[in-house]
Amino acid sequence: MAYYKMREISRGEYDDRGYSNEESIANLQLTQPEDINGFITYNFGMDDDRFPLTFMTEGQGKNGVKDIKTVQWTWKTMGRMKFTDMVTYFNTANTTPGKGGAEFEVHFSTHWFIEQFGLVAPDGQTQIRIQKDLGESPYGYAYLLKLTSPNPDAFVDPRWLAKGMYWSMSAPTVSESYSKGNRSNVMGPGRMTSQLEFQRYSKEIAGNLANVVTKYEFKTKEGGTSNLWINEEMRQFHLMMRVMNEERLWLAEYNRNVNGEIALKDRDNGKPIPHTSGMLEICRESNYDTYGEYLTLAKIKRTIGDVLERDTDTGKMNIVLMGGKGFLEDFDEAMKMDAKENGFLTPLGEKEIQGSGYGLEYGAYFRTYKTVEGHTITAKHCAFFDKGTIAEAAKQNGMIHPRSGYPITSHQACFIDFSTYEGSQNVRLVRQQGQIYKAKVLKGMTDIPASWGVADTNYISTEIDMSRYEIKSSLGLQVNNSTKMFLLKCVL
Repeated sequence: MAYYKMREISRGEYDDRGYSNEESIANLQLTQPEDINGFITYNFGMDDDRFPLTFMTEGQGKNGVKDIKTVQWTWKTMGRMKFTDMVTYFNTANTTPGKGGAEFEVHFSTHWFIEQFGLVAPDGQTQIRIQKDLGESPYGYAYLLKLTSPNPDAFVDPRWLAKGMYWSMSAPTVSESYSKGNRSNVMGPGRMTSQLEFQRYSKEIAGNLANVVTKYEFKTKEGGTSNLWINEEMRQFHLMMRVMNEERLWLAEYNRNVNGEIALKDRDNGKPIPHTSGMLEICRESNYDTYGEYLTLAKIKRTIGDVLERDTDTGKMNIVLMGGKGFLEDFDEAMKMDAKENGFLTPLGEKEIQGSGYGLEYGAYFRTYKTVEGHTITAKHCAFFDKGTIAEAAKQNGMIHPRSGYPITSHQACFIDFSTYEGSQNVRLVRQQGQIYKAKVLKGMTDIPASWGVADTNYISTEIDMSRYEIKSSLGLQVNNSTKMFLLKCVL
């Protein structure tokens, strides 16, 4: 018996000359001899699940967007009260600091610690008292410390005094009488900034392209079909814009330096080109962690726990991890692996296999985990990590996960806080008033397709036998509170 694979007669062609006319249609092989099937088969789907951030912002109406007059915008933010500081210097020649009741000097990065207050070492057990604030030093701020233990042989383990170790502050203790006062710290609101970026897309046609009818039928936005080629070409044009703009919301990196300058310039006019801060950059800068070939429940608990412990005022939270197919499978495998190690796998068998007779169904997957504090973590599929341009490039570059066969980008997840705080949605799309979305037509001798939908008052003129559809828009991403957002990705 012979087995046949589907034979590929021709691949979809690309035409990158930048304009369209009858010649470009021939180049796309749309004027071939008789074909057996008049309707185009979209082998890779209609690309309707690739815009999660656009849906969660612009798709939510006025609550999901903010229109501003300027390119840059700022917002006030207040973090949680700080009670820790980092060691910047300790004289390592002292191998038994604090032994026999001796005072010892340690330098910290800021002046946040207060004389008379206590400090707790990174081990959570060793405790000292701040005897004297020595003031500013070349390493930050210096303090004279004394171990509180009554044991004359006790001393502070020098590893807790290594540069980069964080100590936490505890309550001040003073003598019963004749004690002097100390000082207190206060936090003011911080200010954050971001900026818009601007996109421009052009569609140029020439000759009689607006009226060319092909032998194929194409789907229209309204759900019907049409043989008019320009309708399909415009569908692809708008799809490209949607894909590109959605991915800018994920991938953009803020490009203004500390002096407020933008090094990226337009070579045509010398003007700066601003870039907004995208979701991956926001999550990565807030909290970032990685895992290896296998994701474990311990890693999930530690990553989530580290983030949530920074904000204990919120009560129980519902956390949604937006991840690729690879991450969802890793999440499920982490739960089942932990269940197996605890002897719970056998009872799960009846949940895995359902149905009866010849109609058995195999497959049940963990998508939710509840922490000991009562927080609920739900893994949700995000097609961007599987179908986005970076995923396609990863596949073509051979960056494939060895176990799943998916592109490595599929094995990552973002926790994005879509909550509403004090009446404002936490994640919003920002646009510039007057440049939210501008569509103009450069009109020449070529007929204007009705599908462009642009009023005559928006036409400008050229003497050349061509017409061009121009779109310019502004785009920015605003996240008010990113402290509980994070990026978790597989790194092999």
